Amino acid sequence: MDLETNPTSQPDSESENDDALTYLRGAREQRAVRAARDQAHRPRLTRIADRERQRFRAAAEFNLVPSGFQPTFRGKQFEENWLLESLGGFYDDSLISDILSQVKGGKEANVYCCLAHPSLGPRWVAGKVFRPRMFRNLKNDAAYRTGGELRGADGKALRKKREQRAVADRTTVGLRMLHQSWLANEAGALGRLQQAGALTPRLYGVNANALLMDFHGEPGDPAPTLNHITLGKAEARRLYDTVLEQIRIMLRCEIIHGDLSAFNILYYRGEIRIIDFPQSMNPWRNPRAFTFFRRDVTRVLEYFERYADMPEPGWLARALWREAYGEDAPETLGGERPA
Repeated sequence: MDLETNPTSQPDSESENDDALTYLRGAREQRAVRAARDQAHRPRLTRIADRERQRFRAAAEFNLVPSGFQPTFRGKQFEENWLLESLGGFYDDSLISDILSQVKGGKEANVYCCLAHPSLGPRWVAGKVFRPRMFRNLKNDAAYRTGGELRGADGKALRKKREQRAVADRTTVGLRMLHQSWLANEAGALGRLQQAGALTPRLYGVNANALLMDFHGEPGDPAPTLNHITLGKAEARRLYDTVLEQIRIMLRCEIIHGDLSAFNILYYRGEIRIIDFPQSMNPWRNPRAFTFFRRDVTRVLEYFERYADMPEPGWLARALWREAYGEDAPETLGGERPA
């Protein structure tokens, strides 16, 4: 049967399909349909190559060189892209030259030893890369956030009702904003403590998923946390006084660590650095701030009591609070212990 006279026959060529488009769409829609069809049939590697060319063209307009970041350490296959995306921006900004090794792996974040860019100053820096789901399973996260401001990746407060509602409902967007808020909270705390001369890592850079800061130790010999260290009595006494002074500095900066213990105090050749501030809080905004502060003091004393008699934690916490603020701690919360 002649195909031209068969009303049920279907076009069997792209040219016939293209002719059919002229009766169904305008010229602009025709071009869009053809482009989408062509893109769907192109090999994946060709599409990737096109994106790379676009990056080079965009960079050329601003006299920039697109990231050719090829770090020594890449991690496991499933985390390579996550690592490159998180730390690659620091390479583009001339803050690091290489990733040398993973120092710490945890449920909240991984820490990597990076070779600093020659212009930065230190020879090595630490890249702290937060896990995307780190705060989804954090217990009592609302207790830490009470009275605090949610902050975006740029550090600015998120005050719109729909943003607050998304976080409260723990939607996909809300969890992403919560993730960025906790990261921004740590960056802000480190910045204030750095200016006050506290023994905390110096902050060099921050992005939506990572912090770049001082590396305490050396490649292949990173500083261990205090809970892995056995001290002599004289060194323990010196270190106890040092930690106590750091707690005083934090109070003067109106910062409660919220999770302070020997597990987040680094010790290397007699020097300490206090780390991990994402859950830190303002003592006047969070109604449970003194409760968390007393727990911080208790955990610190639990480490040092193996070397000498320690004061009663509640008494010391109230004394430090009174010394810093000139008034008694809120006793209505003083007997509570965070879960």
